[in-house]
Amino acid sequence: MSTPLVHWLAGLDADALAGILTRRPDTLTEPPPTELSALAARLQERGSAVAALASLPRPAVQLIEALQACGAPSVGREQLAAAIGRSPDDPEFDGTLRTLAGWALVWPDGDDLRMTGPLWSFFAHPLGLGAPAARLLGAVPPGELREIAATLGLSAPRSQHDLVAAVSDALADADRVRALVAAAPPDARELLLSVAAAGPLVAAPPQYELRSPDGPAIGWAVRRGLLVWDGWHHAQLPAEVGTALRGPDWRAPYEPHPPALALVDADETAVAREAAAAATSAVEQISALLDSAATTPVALLKAGGVGSRELRRLAKSVGCGEPEVRLWLELAYAAGLLGIAGGQVQPTEAYDEWCDSEPAARLPVLLRAWQQIPGAPLAEHRPDGGPPPAPLLRDGAWLAAYDLRPILLRVAADLPDGRGVADGRQLTEVLRWRLPLLTGAGGAVAQLLTGLWQETQLIGVVAHGTLTPLGRALRHAPATLGDAAAALLPPAVRQAVFQNDLTVVVPGIPAAALAGLLDNAAERESRGAATTWRFTSGSLRAALDAGYAPDELVAALRAAAVGQTLPQSLEYLITDVGRRHGRIRVRAVGCVLHADDPTLLTEIAGVRALRPLGLAVLAPTVLASAKPVAETLAALRDAGYAPAGEDADGEPIIERSPRRRAPALRRAGRGRRGGGPEQEPAVDPTEVAERLLANAVVDGPLATVLELPRRSGHGRLDERQAPDEPAGQSADAAVRRHAARLNDAEQQLLVGAIGTGEPVRIDYRNASGGFSTRVVQPMEVERHLLVAWCHLREEERAFALDRIEAVSPA
Repeated sequence: MSTPLVHWLAGLDADALAGILTRRPDTLTEPPPTELSALAARLQERGSAVAALASLPRPAVQLIEALQACGAPSVGREQLAAAIGRSPDDPEFDGTLRTLAGWALVWPDGDDLRMTGPLWSFFAHPLGLGAPAARLLGAVPPGELREIAATLGLSAPRSQHDLVAAVSDALADADRVRALVAAAPPDARELLLSVAAAGPLVAAPPQYELRSPDGPAIGWAVRRGLLVWDGWHHAQLPAEVGTALRGPDWRAPYEPHPPALALVDADETAVAREAAAAATSAVEQISALLDSAATTPVALLKAGGVGSRELRRLAKSVGCGEPEVRLWLELAYAAGLLGIAGGQVQPTEAYDEWCDSEPAARLPVLLRAWQQIPGAPLAEHRPDGGPPPAPLLRDGAWLAAYDLRPILLRVAADLPDGRGVADGRQLTEVLRWRLPLLTGAGGAVAQLLTGLWQETQLIGVVAHGTLTPLGRALRHAPATLGDAAAALLPPAVRQAVFQNDLTVVVPGIPAAALAGLLDNAAERESRGAATTWRFTSGSLRAALDAGYAPDELVAALRAAAVGQTLPQSLEYLITDVGRRHGRIRVRAVGCVLHADDPTLLTEIAGVRALRPLGLAVLAPTVLASAKPVAETLAALRDAGYAPAGEDADGEPIIERSPRRRAPALRRAGRGRRGGGPEQEPAVDPTEVAERLLANAVVDGPLATVLELPRRSGHGRLDERQAPDEPAGQSADAAVRRHAARLNDAEQQLLVGAIGTGEPVRIDYRNASGGFSTRVVQPMEVERHLLVAWCHLREEERAFALDRIEAVSPA
């Protein structure tokens, strides 16, 4: 038995169907669907449908809400157009319907529109309206219902069903409702108008107050059915009453155009210049942060994340503010350059290769990773107003940022050439229009978007309110990011300027080899557009401890100097430190000190600061220390000497900083809402579409096909299906096999209703034994289940065929 969705899908061409598969790649999970019925089941899985709706702009969401408020399995196109105050052939209305059809959320069925089942219950109160009067009144006790009918001046029918219908019809008369409310006591009228405008629910007092003629205003409305008490804490305004009180001119909201942005001129040269400066600074500061973490791993809090003390230390080391440190930590972690091991944040193996590359090659790694950050490092607080989460702590506070970053790029990409956004705060309303379900209506999204807009400027993808060459490459052609970066960022600097005051300056980003050499022989003093090191006796002694010979160090520094010459003062200092270095040698025994100069050892043995070592003269050139080698070496250096370590065989000990590396982050790929770079499907959507259409077998004529927008770039089968049921069985076979409680006439009536969609009345007993009679409009048979629109619940429901005890005409 083919469903309306299967009929419609079968009438599409391969390109239109492939477009749906591309927009909803979760329907292509392995194994890909082999029949249109299987694809339809995946498209109508709740998680998939809701995720698709979250990707759509405000006008599409508004039509979904208006459709749900109409409350039927199918709605006439004219009815929906009238609900939003448009004509059925309005181009904007038609365009929004095409968008919804392109996501297989709403599709045409003759002159009607059908919506995927899960969305009929998506909004708790669509358009702020309550449930239909018939549904609400169906739960009212018969005695109270007769009192309502009498108060409204209705003659009370005998059956409960007819009584509900009579009161519902009275409340559906908009003129009658408005006249009734106009004559109400002022407090009751004010209450009803307020509830009609703000929403359908109102807190209810105890029952005795509701029934008292002198009770509160809500009691007056309940006794006339204008509010229906739920028997507990609330009363609800029926949809018909809410619509009537909003007035004959009220229409459902429909905003097909995004808010306008105030724009300013953005000179192309100035944009590129600012992008180059921002990107260069980002690469330099992240390099500095990684270098700092390599030297001193960043400690994590017990609860996870990097604490404020470590943030302050890193900010001082890197030379930027704490907000930037938060962003760089998250960015380096997302790029796989930082990892976590043993409660510490350390560079990964990828860090070494990244540092060895040119700045133009480092930047694309960061830009691609920026879109993967699952939070908002620059947000000042959580959505609930609490303090921001610690960097690298995953608490989901700002998970929406993952979906909003690519939308920010899209907004900037849609601006006219040479124009930029005057104020980034304007983007809040634009983003709310583009992704209303993701951004919500609260004020928290404003500070989130402000932080994200700052991120785009700090990494150089936005400048002067518009996309930079880097931003355009990231948005439209990520494979060209390297070329865009190479055109903006200067190459790494491989030579330094050595000065007479024992400082050395590198104007720009130093090459890894140059930075390594200078870090080994000098102390960094500043970072930024230029990096400065200073040579000291201690820094040069550390270089000699690391294995450099004085002549080798001079040669290496001279090769790195502009003009291959060093200041005489630096050469003198290296020579002096080299002459004194190693005159004392500390050998690993227990340990002993030995030197060629007995006078030197005699001097050392008498130094007051070295008394904790317990030095004892063993021979004119040998001293014994009570402390291990490492402590003895440290004490001698603190006292101003330049000892050299030896192992037990007399070989020099080369002292280098330990190399710590953390395992790389393993990031599982996932799809993205909001129109960002989408997860690549495992199979070709076009091939799947062609195969599905070639194998399509449907019953009856194909449904009307609404022309879909061309392709631009989870579903699982219902778990309620019995695994041993044969796929593709006819409705007749399924009913005869499972609906054994029905006689032949009832089975034929049900099969006919499935084929035509006509309503029938069924007696149904649920799994817990509860019994109900309801009117349903059959939609399809799925194995042992009847999927139908239930008029009692006003939503799509699945009924087990073997629990249907009777069928009769509605």
